Amino acid sequence: MNTGENVKVWARIVPAVSLDDACAPPMDELRRLAYRLMSIDQHAAEAVHSIVGSLTAPLQVLVAGRSGVGRSAVTTLLESDVFASHRVGGAPVIPTETRAFDVPGAIDPDLSSHCVVVVVVDALRDADRRAVGRASDHCLAVLNKADHIGDGWEDALARAAEISGDLSVATVPLVALTGQGREAFFGALSPLLEMWWWRRVDGIRSILERVAAGAEAAEVAGARDEIEQYLRTDSGLIFAATGALVRPELRGFVASAPPAPTTVEEARRCAQWWGGPTQREHRAWADAISLVHRAYVRRWVLLGGERERSEMSA
Repeated sequence: MNTGENVKVWARIVPAVSLDDACAPPMDELRRLAYRLMSIDQHAAEAVHSIVGSLTAPLQVLVAGRSGVGRSAVTTLLESDVFASHRVGGAPVIPTETRAFDVPGAIDPDLSSHCVVVVVVDALRDADRRAVGRASDHCLAVLNKADHIGDGWEDALARAAEISGDLSVATVPLVALTGQGREAFFGALSPLLEMWWWRRVDGIRSILERVAAGAEAAEVAGARDEIEQYLRTDSGLIFAATGALVRPELRGFVASAPPAPTTVEEARRCAQWWGGPTQREHRAWADAISLVHRAYVRRWVLLGGERERSEMSA
């Protein structure tokens, strides 16, 4: 479920105050890797260039809902100058209105592959619940036409909170035609977009490992060595682990884990929390948990920890 807890998961590992600060150095490292590979293995270089391209490709936001709830008005608001320049990790945000769902004789739109804004009005229908259920971990609900609810904005906020509990997703009130509530809407949508962007990052490590294996099979040892060296760097490891934190199966661990470390002792505590016992108890996700553990060990070292200590290795 997504009730707003997926906020700035990157801040748990990356010592940065904004997404741009968090992603700029590792993105630059990937570009430099591609440049070094150009003279060694063209195929490997193109693969790394494609990774960078995937991270900066547009993020699509699907604006979905039943007929008459105001999908077009919400889409227009997202296309306005107020939000149109918004970027996530260098990727522009492209809002797209879907066809209405719950139309007799028609197939409901596919909401599985992009961030989703589900537009509802005060009277919820089972169709709204089904739509949100299909996209609950990458969905925000918007209570549109909120000026028609109760006697003021406080009533609209209260009703949005009730709907959030009903749908089990974050819900914000909005009057799309006038823009009332747009700041809260954009504020709630931003962390969802960030989470989706980090899902792109989560696939990078496995792609690079396959490219390195292909270079080894083709006996292009220099390319393999360059990629493996990148994967061992602080930047490469921490970037990949931060992407892993958005996996649905790790959500409970992220919520229960110690807060982002700012001292050596805090980083040691994080590394130990994500370390051996957690991996042994949850073997199905041991690889992802191990990756996060190693990233925290690197943070521990970067903050001044002793790399050679046997109980802390990465």
